[in-house]
Amino acid sequence: MRGTYPFRESEPAAPAARPKGETTMSATTAAEAPAEPQVQKAWVRLPAVPGRPAAGYLTLVGGTRDATLVAVTTPAAARTELHETMKMDAPGAPDHAGHEAMAGMSGATTMRPVKALPLPAGQTVKLAPGGRHLMLFDVDAKVTPGASVPLRLAFADGRTLETQAKAVAAGDAGVE
Repeated sequence: MRGTYPFRESEPAAPAARPKGETTMSATTAAEAPAEPQVQKAWVRLPAVPGRPAAGYLTLVGGTRDATLVAVTTPAAARTELHETMKMDAPGAPDHAGHEAMAGMSGATTMRPVKALPLPAGQTVKLAPGGRHLMLFDVDAKVTPGASVPLRLAFADGRTLETQAKAVAAGDAGVE
């Protein structure tokens, strides 16, 4: 692996606005919950411009006990961070770095890195465009659309989970 970087933490911010009807967490009955966390529909959108970060998306399904995702690594990128997209509601509202939004920027979005992602037992948490997502920095040039990108997810209790994400070109639809 090229590097292991735990997620960073910054000041709390308002959650990202979600389209009506989109849920980011859903309950699963105890009988349906897997024993360990699972990953579904993992994919990575490659950057339109080489050298820019790629974005990763997936669905986490909680096991029979609470878990907290604290790091994601891949040999396909120098570092990976968990990010959250937030809507800047009004001019003068601070972004993640404490900068004020300029006039005319109401409705613009910004991102901030987050240190950890809770995964409650029996819940489903989606990392999706416009919300929480992975940022993959310095992606290997050998990763092309259609390739598999190995991801290793690390949880606070020491558990790890390995999965493959499908690489898609910038502008292409992800895995549904």
